[in-house]
Amino acid sequence: MLPGFITLALTVSTLMPNQQPANATAPDDTPQPTSGPHSPEWKGLTVKEKLHYDWRHLFDFENVVFAGVGASFDQWRDKPSQWGEGWGPFFGRYGSHLGQYAVQRSIMFPVQAIDHEDTRYFRSKRTTFQGRLGDAFLHTIWRHNDSGGMMPAYSEFLGDYGAAARMWWPDQYHTGSAMFVAGSDTILVDAGINVFHEFKPDIMRWLHFEH
Repeated sequence: MLPGFITLALTVSTLMPNQQPANATAPDDTPQPTSGPHSPEWKGLTVKEKLHYDWRHLFDFENVVFAGVGASFDQWRDKPSQWGEGWGPFFGRYGSHLGQYAVQRSIMFPVQAIDHEDTRYFRSKRTTFQGRLGDAFLHTIWRHNDSGGMMPAYSEFLGDYGAAARMWWPDQYHTGSAMFVAGSDTILVDAGINVFHEFKPDIMRWLHFEH
């Protein structure tokens, strides 16, 4: 089931139309994720723009699909085992991932607003596969600030480990070690999403959706 969801994420997301309107108003007139701090059009986001950006991207199609990937992985590992197997428990796990993601984002926003962190993903300027892959992983824990410099991704750590409590899971998953594992898993998932964003244009060209 896991490979099928990954294939769906890669293929369907390439068909999604550009969500940035041509005549965007001020809140929408934010730099595109591919325009990094060294681009002439780059600028940091105000708190209002960050809120608007996070709201617009809260449930992007690819995030919803990756929640399905996580649910498939939990189903394969039978976690939590108390929930059982089958389609009903799978959709319960799927809803759990969406809920965890919503909690994560609700923690991340106030943190990034306070510490002047920019959570947008900017594609690597490197040209080698290894370099771009490394930058995608690094961006998960080390990202830009509002001035264009670099800083630790405090919102990532606090959001991922804060949302790992998952109070709707059985009690055995509420220990410190269990939440550490769950939070670390989320960081790895977010790193995978960054890799997806980094190589998505290449995938589109490979699938002949972009020339």
